[in-house]
Amino acid sequence: MEYIKSHLFLVHIGILTASLLIYFLLLKLKPVFFKWIHSQLKREKRSVDEAEKTADKFLKVILIVILINIVLDIPFVEQYAKPVLKKPILESEAVKISLFSFLKGIIVFYILFLFTKLLRYAVEFYMIFKAKGKEIVSSVDILIYNFSLIVIVMITLSIFGISWKLLIPIAGALGIGIGFGIQDIVNNFVSGFIILFSRTVKRGDWITLGDKFGKIVDIGIRTSTLRTLDNIDIIIPNSHLISGELINWSYTDNTVRIHIPVGVSYSSDVELVKKTLLEVADKSDDVLENPQPEVRFVEFGESSLNFELLVWINVKKVPVPLAKSNLNYMIWQAFKQKGIQIPFPQRDVWFKNELVIKKAPKGS
Repeated sequence: MEYIKSHLFLVHIGILTASLLIYFLLLKLKPVFFKWIHSQLKREKRSVDEAEKTADKFLKVILIVILINIVLDIPFVEQYAKPVLKKPILESEAVKISLFSFLKGIIVFYILFLFTKLLRYAVEFYMIFKAKGKEIVSSVDILIYNFSLIVIVMITLSIFGISWKLLIPIAGALGIGIGFGIQDIVNNFVSGFIILFSRTVKRGDWITLGDKFGKIVDIGIRTSTLRTLDNIDIIIPNSHLISGELINWSYTDNTVRIHIPVGVSYSSDVELVKKTLLEVADKSDDVLENPQPEVRFVEFGESSLNFELLVWINVKKVPVPLAKSNLNYMIWQAFKQKGIQIPFPQRDVWFKNELVIKKAPKGS
């Protein structure tokens, strides 16, 4: 009763009322705000929806934290519950952890994690809106996430009650571990930052790495993900992307030229072959009109006249293997219609001695 009559009770009621008013006001404004973002970024509907859900969680957690602080500030709770919650569970020179500090650390970690997600969405939407490019968004997003995670972990450990006196020896032991056992992890970690800053490989790029061809769908700090045309995700250590030879089909330009080799018989009309190949290129939806396709007479082969159709494609719209396959289908159909023969190797066999064929006796 004394608490209800006290000045502190009025303060708590005022804080609670103001918090609830702000909370419900933001709930009313939130749909309007995200509807406007939807109208500006129609292609990013999924990301906008996820950002809206994250904003909901963030507002609810903040309100819950305010309510918890009001409850803990009530004289009765502060007198009897707080001492129990703050009683150390683990105490030493470097560590002083209580139930209160542990719960507080978890809540702070979750709040900062949600705030980081909102910050990442805000940066992503801003950069897309300003037409800076998806690749830049990818790099900035990864950098924000990883740096924020380090800061959040450090803040959380501090709230838990873990001092630098404990963290410094751990860092020293980690340094020794780096020297002996986890060089590859550190190498991949450093390689991840090199990739993000140099941007030799970006999310969305089609690359060839060794005998693997696919699209980079994710770039992490330690590993990156390559998705093949068979929809198989290959996890690649980042060091492999910067230490070896790599073909990036869309590094500076999405437009690349592909070569389609074709062999025809010696009896074929070479002008008709050239005309047919150019017609195929003109009819293909994968081939760009500019630069123009061309046909080269490569060589007189052992059993065929070898040509090469050179066309330009946009690798962001169609992968190179699929474009080659589509053109090969069309070339085969066009050659059949025009009567152009595609030869196969033939060999004459000569016998040194005369070939004698004997009839087997009856009944044998």
